[in-house]
Amino acid sequence: MLSKVLIVGVGDVGGKIINFLARDPKCPELIVGDFNEDMEQRVNTALSNAIVGNYFPKIAFKKIDLVDVEKTADLIAKEKPDVVINCSVLQTWSVIRALPQEIYSQLSAATLGAWTPCQVALTYKLMQAIKMSGTKPKVVNTALSCEVNPMVASVGLPVDIGIGNVELLQPGCRLLAAKQLGFPPTMVQVYLVCHHNWWVYPREAGYKKGPFWMKIMLADQDVTSQFNTEKLLFDSGISHLPGADFTSISASSAIKNMYALMDPVGIFTHSPGPEGLPGGYPVIISNQGAKVFLPKGITLEEAIRINEESQKLDGIEKIEKGGKITYAPNTAKILKKMIGFDHPTWQVQDSYELAKEEMAKYKEFAKKHGVKY
Repeated sequence: MLSKVLIVGVGDVGGKIINFLARDPKCPELIVGDFNEDMEQRVNTALSNAIVGNYFPKIAFKKIDLVDVEKTADLIAKEKPDVVINCSVLQTWSVIRALPQEIYSQLSAATLGAWTPCQVALTYKLMQAIKMSGTKPKVVNTALSCEVNPMVASVGLPVDIGIGNVELLQPGCRLLAAKQLGFPPTMVQVYLVCHHNWWVYPREAGYKKGPFWMKIMLADQDVTSQFNTEKLLFDSGISHLPGADFTSISASSAIKNMYALMDPVGIFTHSPGPEGLPGGYPVIISNQGAKVFLPKGITLEEAIRINEESQKLDGIEKIEKGGKITYAPNTAKILKKMIGFDHPTWQVQDSYELAKEEMAKYKEFAKKHGVKY
């Protein structure tokens, strides 16, 4: 029986996922949803590209307004997807790059965590709709998984797994380590516990590096001591093209996790936000969900502590059960001073209204600095 996947949000990552899957001979039936009905044109383009290659996937577009939880729940109940891939956000994390460089650098120091109301709001509503639908699809969340996954888990709406982040870094570390060792990457394995803080630290202004843990194996030999692991991790972060071209890797990560969540055997990989935990880990993903799978040398408690420390450097001091979010002091200070957004603590349940306020204040701020809307 052909599996069915619901993809919600046809932005940069979502668009790439659709394009990649449309030309995959294993492509499941896809329902593609977005608030903007013009996004159906992107679906039609993906279908045309597929037909050129003699592929004929089953893909249908549906308008979905995640703010209308009941209507979204009805659609999910009707379609009964096996997997839902959430690509929906209210404001992309990279929007501040349009500011003049000096102003961007000051606001960037608030870090990605500053914008989590905009990242978590639609994920929260989607997870409410899935619960209301009475169905139990596996869920892949692409929206700032290191932080959004534990946020929605804190209110009893956990997703199965995220994408990218640690997986933007681990393959690069593996390639660079294999090159240094003089062996093919197939013989080298890198185990990495790492928050996405390490992805943005070398690439965006105002970030500080957090802790991480790495183990490098050549076949059955531990060769970690042969490497400056911090340099390896940093070099991996800057080994990709600048800007947002890396999102093709994020899309590939989402597709790989999607297939794994439909597989009774499962795979070993690296991904963020398993089991509602902050940051990224080595994991086993199967149709039973995602479970952290750590090698010898580190405990789960140590891995969580590492990612929680990095999370603080990414703007989120604490995520508490019941949905209370506390910004890191510097993040709260910058948001208040620069754009007038004054919410040092907030609730996941209020994220949609807070996101609208934050976006409005940012838009006003950006216009003052010459950014056109």
